[in-house]
Amino acid sequence: MKVFAIADLHLGFAVNKPMDIFGSAWENHPERIEENWKKIVGDSDIVLIPGDISWGISFKEAEPDLRFLDSLPGRKYICRGNHDYWWSSLSKVQKFVGPSVTALQRNAVDCGEFVLAASRGWSTPQWEGYKPSVDQKVYERELGRMQIALAKAVQLKKPGQKLVYMMHFPPVIDGNPSQFAEYLSDFGVALCLYGHLHGTWSEKVNMEYKGVLYRIASADYLNFKPVDITSEVTADAPFC
Repeated sequence: MKVFAIADLHLGFAVNKPMDIFGSAWENHPERIEENWKKIVGDSDIVLIPGDISWGISFKEAEPDLRFLDSLPGRKYICRGNHDYWWSSLSKVQKFVGPSVTALQRNAVDCGEFVLAASRGWSTPQWEGYKPSVDQKVYERELGRMQIALAKAVQLKKPGQKLVYMMHFPPVIDGNPSQFAEYLSDFGVALCLYGHLHGTWSEKVNMEYKGVLYRIASADYLNFKPVDITSEVTADAPFC
C-alpha cells in the first residue's frame, strides 16, 4: 500500500467554472489529474485530499465531480475546503460520496500505518488579508474543531502509529506558525497536509515546526500529480 496526497481538485463538470481563467497551468486540469493519478495510484492505495474538491454549490451540482473522484483508483479521504459549498453535515456528505471515498470533519480514522484526522481550518492572523471583524470568530471556531478532531485521533492512535492531519487552509504562513500549528505540535502530529495556496509559493510552504512536518498539496503546486507521501506516514520510516 502506498499513500498519496493532492488538494484543490477544483472540479466542475456540472458548472461553468473553467480553471484556466487563473492561468494556463490549469488548462485541461481534470484530464491531467486523471492521467497522472491512474499512472501511479493502485486500487489498494490511499489518497488524502485536503479540500476544494468541487465547485458545485449543491449535491446535485457536485455529483459528477464526486463520481469522477470515486471512479479513480484507491481509497480516498477528503475534508472540506472553503469552496466546497456543496458540503453539508458529515452524515449527509458520507451518504452522498461514493463507496471509495471517506469524508472527515472534526473526526479521525485509523488507516493502519497511521491515524488520520481532519478539519477545514481558516485564515489566520498571520495571513496578510486577515480581518478580525470577519475572520476571528470563524478562526476560533475552527481551532475548537481542530482540538475535537485531534482528541479523537489520540484516542485511536496505537503505539507505533503516526498521527497525520489534513486541513485545507495553511496553518503556517511564510514560515510563521498560527495557533493551529501550536495545537498540532501539542497533540503530537507528525505530518500536516494542506492546500489553498495557488500560483506562487513561499520557499517555506514545506517546512518543519516543533516536530511537525508541513507539506503543501495544492494540485497546481504538484503539477496535478498526486505526491507519494508513503515514507512520511509509515511508522518505521523517517521523514524525507
